[in-house]
Amino acid sequence: MKLRHKLAGTVALPLALAVAASTATAATIFENDQHRVNFGGFVAAQANWTIFDDAVGQDSDIDYGMSLGTSRMNLSYTRQTDAGPITILFENDFNGPSGSNYRLRHAAIMWDGWVAGFSWSGAANLTGLGETIDAGGTANTSAMAQRTMVLGRNIPVAEGMTVGVFLEDRTNSFSTGVGQTDRDANTALPDAVVNFRANLGATQLFGAATLLQFDDAEATGDAKTESQVELTFGARSQITDELRVHLALTNTNDNDDTYVSVGAQYRINQQLRTNLLVEQALRDADDSDYTALWANAFYTMPSGWEWGGELRYMTADDNAGKLNGLGDSDMRISLQAKYAF
Repeated sequence: MKLRHKLAGTVALPLALAVAASTATAATIFENDQHRVNFGGFVAAQANWTIFDDAVGQDSDIDYGMSLGTSRMNLSYTRQTDAGPITILFENDFNGPSGSNYRLRHAAIMWDGWVAGFSWSGAANLTGLGETIDAGGTANTSAMAQRTMVLGRNIPVAEGMTVGVFLEDRTNSFSTGVGQTDRDANTALPDAVVNFRANLGATQLFGAATLLQFDDAEATGDAKTESQVELTFGARSQITDELRVHLALTNTNDNDDTYVSVGAQYRINQQLRTNLLVEQALRDADDSDYTALWANAFYTMPSGWEWGGELRYMTADDNAGKLNGLGDSDMRISLQAKYAF
């Protein structure tokens, strides 16, 4: 039996993003010529202070809370066959104040670019996703990172480039992200995604178009469905050894709403990195736009412990509502301790 640490993204190339996005390491607990078993994840603890500009109906303008963040565990099994490696990936997480909120993140089979099961949507824009302590971040808006039931394949078309074709069900009860809806009407067709990925060395590009099946809100009598299109684009570039920048843009809600974010990560040294991320929402509804800002830093100790701090600030129009509990002129200060295994 061998024991060594690898980046979790090495679990399976066709869907390496599935675990790489967990920012966890994975230990190879068994490996021989035909079989490999990896186990990994992380445990996190968070303290949050939400500071309201106008705390209506509350005793204090400051709300303090603690949680497990999104502590995760993943297990993968890879078997070498004459037709190539086949990988089974299972990952879950626990969040909420006591960790009582269990979520399935991935339960999928991967082979030769194929993926089947519950995992990242073909439109999951991890290329443009920024690093935040905030569990939502831009993952539900400009850089959608939704998971759903999926069957599809990433097909190589040139060196470093793939085209993906996926059939999905965004209304599955486990699904996450933008575009989820209770579909009461019957539909003859599934949701469908076509994407494109390009790895150009220092720069990575991603684009996807999704055809969603929605209930027709204006239908009378018998329920009906209609199709809507979501578009998303992401870019990431390593400018220098220390500086990385990224961009994400998503157009959704039948082309009525657009979300765009830009961000940068600067590595001060091997142990300390910082991130700055700004997102702008341009919504079709009157007076519903907002701007959100995240500024954070993470310090990794030689022992593997990681400490992080983040400031998040919102400015919003009158009808924008709350975004993850924050409205106009509200801010949140977060501290996090995390250990990956």
